[in-house]
Amino acid sequence: MADLKRCSVAWQGWPGAPGVTQFYLDDTGGQAQVDAIRAFFNASQSLFPAGLTIQVPNSGDTVDEITGKLTGTWSVATQPLPTTGNAPGAYAGNAGAVVHWLTQSVTRNRRIRGRTFLVPVVAAFDTAGSLAPTAQSTISNAAAALVASAAGLIHVWVRPVYQPKTGVLLRGGMSAPITSSRVPDLAVSLRSRRV
Repeated sequence: MADLKRCSVAWQGWPGAPGVTQFYLDDTGGQAQVDAIRAFFNASQSLFPAGLTIQVPNSGDTVDEITGKLTGTWSVATQPLPTTGNAPGAYAGNAGAVVHWLTQSVTRNRRIRGRTFLVPVVAAFDTAGSLAPTAQSTISNAAAALVASAAGLIHVWVRPVYQPKTGVLLRGGMSAPITSSRVPDLAVSLRSRRV
C-alpha cells in the first residue's frame, strides 16, 4: 500500500469563496512538484479576476491510496508564493474552464482521468459561448508544463468504495500518474467547491 500526499490548493477573494483544488502527489513527490503546481496556476493568472488569490500549501495530509484513510502529514521547506489574479473586468463567479488530466491506467472498466476546474476566469470566452482561443492556449500550455515538470509524481486518485451501512471496503482506491492533459473548448459552470 502506498501513501499519497494530498495538496489542497486554497482559492480566496471572489463571490463564492473559499474554494479548494485537490492534487495528489506520489509519496516521493516534494518541493519540485509543489512548485510546479504553483507555476501551473501562475501561468494562467492573467485570466483570473483581480483580487482572487490561489495559495499552494507547503504541507498537508497523507492518505492511504487503497483505503483513503489518513496516515500522517507531509511538508516541504518552502511555502510557494500565492498566485494573484490580475484580470480587470466583469466576470461570472461560477464560470470558467476545465483541465482534463489523463493517465495510461484503467480501473473498473474506465480510464483513470482527473479534472481541475479553473473558475472563475475573466474575458476568457468567445462570441460562440466557448473558450476563446487565447485562453484555451494559455491554459493548455500551463497544463502541459505541469505534466512535463511533475516527472510522473502528480497522480489522479480513484477513491475507494465502501458499503454504506457496514463501512466494509468493497473496492480499494487506486492512483495513476498524470501523463498528459487536455483543455476542451468548453465553458464550464462550477456549482460548488468542496471545502
